[in-house]
This record gives sequence, structure tokens and C-alpha cells, in this order.
Amino acid sequence: MRHPNFLLPLLSLLLTATSNYLFAQQTAATVQDTSSKLKIESAETSEGFLRKGRELRKLSGNVRLREGNTLIYCDTALVDQDDAILKGKVVIAQEDTVNIFADSAHYYGLTRKSDLFNNVILQKGEQKLYTQKLHYDVATKIASYQNGARLSNGKSQLSSQKGYYYVDLDEIRFKGNVLVTDPDFTVRTDTMLFNTELNTAYFVAPTLISERESRIYCESGFYDIENDFAEFDKNPQYARKDQKGRAVKMIWQGVTEEYILQDSAYIEEPGKLVQANVIRYNANTEVATLVGNAYYKDSTRTITGERLRYDSRNEQYALQGRGQLSDPPNIIEADSLQFNDQLGNGVAEGNVIWQDTASQLIVQSHRIDYNKQTDYLHAFGSSSPSDPTGRPLLKTLVEADTLYLAADTLVAYRPDSSTDARTILAYRDVRIFKQDLQAISDSLSFSTTDSIFWFYKIKDTPLIWSDTSQFSADTIKMALRDKKLDKIWLQENAFVINSEDGRLFNQIKGRYNTAYFKENELREMLVEGSAEAVYYALDDKRAYIGVNQTKCAEMKLYFGNNQVNNIKFYNTPQGKFSPVSKDGNSGKKLEGFSWEPQRRPSSVADILQKKE
Repeated sequence: MRHPNFLLPLLSLLLTATSNYLFAQQTAATVQDTSSKLKIESAETSEGFLRKGRELRKLSGNVRLREGNTLIYCDTALVDQDDAILKGKVVIAQEDTVNIFADSAHYYGLTRKSDLFNNVILQKGEQKLYTQKLHYDVATKIASYQNGARLSNGKSQLSSQKGYYYVDLDEIRFKGNVLVTDPDFTVRTDTMLFNTELNTAYFVAPTLISERESRIYCESGFYDIENDFAEFDKNPQYARKDQKGRAVKMIWQGVTEEYILQDSAYIEEPGKLVQANVIRYNANTEVATLVGNAYYKDSTRTITGERLRYDSRNEQYALQGRGQLSDPPNIIEADSLQFNDQLGNGVAEGNVIWQDTASQLIVQSHRIDYNKQTDYLHAFGSSSPSDPTGRPLLKTLVEADTLYLAADTLVAYRPDSSTDARTILAYRDVRIFKQDLQAISDSLSFSTTDSIFWFYKIKDTPLIWSDTSQFSADTIKMALRDKKLDKIWLQENAFVINSEDGRLFNQIKGRYNTAYFKENELREMLVEGSAEAVYYALDDKRAYIGVNQTKCAEMKLYFGNNQVNNIKFYNTPQGKFSPVSKDGNSGKKLEGFSWEPQRRPSSVADILQKKE
């Protein structure tokens, strides 16, 4: 029997519908696909249909796909050969090292790339990258985003507008509005490379790091977050409170809270400037160590040297290696120097040179202890580093010539803090050398207020030599005026001896003698109290013709060319004239006569050496 023609199309339609229904009801366990790279491993339900001649599959419920070593999980998937649209609890798991989570995704099997959307999380180890849209290359393991992301790395959070995550290299390149936040610091920059394995940030653009009370700027460098260690290059700078620093290179050691500034380094704050080849500054202890061409300047002093340690909290300075401290009017130069501002105490050692520019005094010694508050100075030890047996040396200018004074110990202080006047004390075996003046004494004092030297007798009588004259007394005062020798006072047992040839001696003796000088020459002498004189007369050819011996209560002598030109006697003088003996006998010597040229210093070296 033949069927009516109108039944054939209906039958064909029924058969096609039945076939589609049966295909859609296959379980996940029976789904197999061996023709594409993207493999369907399981799903609770699978639905197949044709679209534009292509066979598509819709998978639902615990969907699992595989592409090589990469597993893909989701709630539903629309699979078109090697491509898939994934929705609901999407997970891309790669070799047990990388997991990517999202609300939805597009996966492209031929290129092995995917785009993930909404609540995207890329996780590797403890690091998690959060974003709303992520592009991921399964083959190269490179993820990128263009609309902002945040990396969670333990306690640190890193975010940027754009970025590239090189998963195999454990590196992320952040770009645009980069921000790193941590309980201890924040970082702001435009571009940064971060190594997730090393937990280290690399800076390749202008970067600002803020940490507690400090800020660091650089244009290149790295920061090891785990170990809190950083190096900053290209115009590195830091600021802390009112302090600023700069160098060619800067290192931060967070464990010790130490900054290291290298090459052309400096730190400045109100009233202070620090410079050196290298500066190490500890923010915790507030100690700065300057190495190489060290320079420190504040409102009162300037310090220069090879190495300087400055403790700002305790106001202590320690200069190691040859250096100088300028604290006007005082300047100290030494091989090492330590100073405490709070106590005002300082110690300088090793070839020390101290200058008082106001008083024009210079002291050289092995060691000087001083106190700024009292302006006290104590110098001892050799002024020459090659002579351990030497002594401290004082220098001052007298008549455009240097006067040198040496003793076992030198002390200087200011009796009145309202002026620059200074008192110098010299103890034990004091010796003075100047080209036209020499002296020795047990002890000595000198005041820049009146420019008077006091020579004291403890054991030996002090002596002064000027040209061919020798002055002695129990106490001697020597006054300068306008840096020139003006007067010499001889007190108690005063004795003046003059001799041109060392054979015949003019002698003046009294209780008090006052000698007046002009242009460094003896011009007048007043002798008071039991005055006695022995002086030799010369003829026109300057040959000795006789000797005068006179006694009186007081006399005044006038000199020219270091010779007695005239004498005035007061209160019934007694005298006599005797011819000079032909045998050259030196003639009369007054009681207390002691001519001691062997004790006269002959050079600077002669006054520096200690007596045995």
C-alpha cells in the first residue's frame, strides 16, 4: 500500500526530532571526543545540536574539560570543537601549580588562550591576583589585564591599572597607578616589576616609598620585601621628619633600620649639613657614620676628615683618621677626635693642632682634652708624631715672628666667657724660643687680655735672653704690646747680665728691675731696692778701658746698641772706677752672678725634647 505523499515530510521531521532527543540525553560518563585538542572528560548532562553546520555541545553540572595537562572546571560549558564558553564557578588548573578562578570565561583551544571575567582570581602558591577581567595564555603561562588588578602576597597588597604576570618566571609587570601597601610601608609608582618567588619589587620608573616617618624616592632599584632590604639608584633621595638625604646610590637595611648613601652623599636638616663619599645612617639609633671626605656643619662648628661618627641623639662626635673640627674661634686638627656636646667634653689624639683664631694661638701635641662649655684645654705629649719623647708646643706671633713655647703640660682656658681672652698655663720645664728672644722657667702663665707672660720659680730661677743680655729673678713678667716686646719686670733677686764676648760682663742687680724695650732693643732699665751695677767703659774704638762699680737705693740706665750710654743714680750712690786688668780677667762679679748660656734654647727642636 502506498503512503500518501503528505505523510513523508511529517515522518522525516519526527525521525530528526527523535534523533536529537536521544543525543541530548547521553550521560557524562558516555561522552567521548577524540577529534579535538579540547577534550570533554565529564559532565552530568550533555546536549548536542547543530549551528550553521557546526556541531556544538552544551555541558551542564560538574563539567570537566582537558587540554593537555590543563584541566577546566565549570557549571556549564558550550563547546565548539576546540573553543568553549564557560560559566559558573570556572576553574582552570594547570599542572598543579596555577589555578585560575572566575565567574565565566572563553577558552580557545587552538591558541590555548582564555579570557576570564568577573571575580577572577589567579593563584600560584600563596600569591593571589584579583581582577574582573584576565587574559591568560596557557601555553606561555602569561596572564595580562587592562582594567585593574590586585595581588595579595601575604601581608602585602600590590595593585595597578595594567599588568602582565609571567607565571613560569614568577614575575609580574605592573603598569599604571601602581600601589604597594604593607603594614610597614607603601610604594607608589607608574611601572614596577615584582618577583613573586623572591618577594622582591624592581623599580624602573619614578617611585616613592613611604615607611613610618620616612620617605624614599628613586627612579631605579629594588626592594626585597621579605628581608626588608632595598637598593635605590638614579637620583635616590630620602626624607625623614625634617631631614633630607641624597646620593648616587642608596641602600636600606630594614632589619637594622640603616640607610647607606654612596657617592656624593649628603644629609641635611635645619642648621645641619653632612657630606661624605659614603654615609651610613641608623634611623633607630640616630647615628651617622661618614666615610671619605667627611664633612659636617652645624650652626656653631664645621668638622672635616676621613671618617666621622655622629650620634645626633646623644650629640657625640668621633673623628677617625686625619680631620679637623672648626668651632670658631677654635679649630682642632687631629688623627682622631671625640666630642660630646651634652657634656661639652672632647678628646683629640695624634699630631693634634689646636688654633684659637681670636687670640692667634696654636698648640701642637699628641693629645688635647678640652671642654667647650668652660673653654678649657689640656695638652700633653709630643707635638711631633715621630718623637714619642717630645712635648706639646704653643705658637704665637710676636713682632711678625713666631714665638715657640714648650712644656711638659699646657693648659688653656677662658677666665671670662663674655670675651675671647684666654689664659695659658705651662707646667714643668718651660722653654721659649724666638729668633731674638729665649727663656726657661719651671712654670709660666700668659694672658691674651694684657699680653703678659709670668715666669715662676719652683726649683730653678727663670731666665730670659735677649740679644747679648740675660735676665733672671724669682718671678719675671714679660709684657707684649701690639705683638712686640714692651717690658720685662724682674721681681725679687733681680739680676741682668750683658756680655758681647762672654769674658767681661755688665751686671745690674736689685730687688726689682724694670726693662723697657723699643723695636726689640733694650732702651731703659729702672732698678729699685739695693741697686748695684758693674759696667765696663769703652773708648772711641770700643776697647775696654775700665770698669765702673756702683751701689745705691735706685738707679736708671739708658741703653743704645745694647750698650749702657748713661746712668742716673738716686739716694747717695757709692761707686768706683777701676782699669781693666791686662791679663783679661773678667773682673768683678756681683753676688748671685750666674751666666748660663748652656741653658739658652738654640732652636725649636731644642725646646721640644724632654730632659732625661
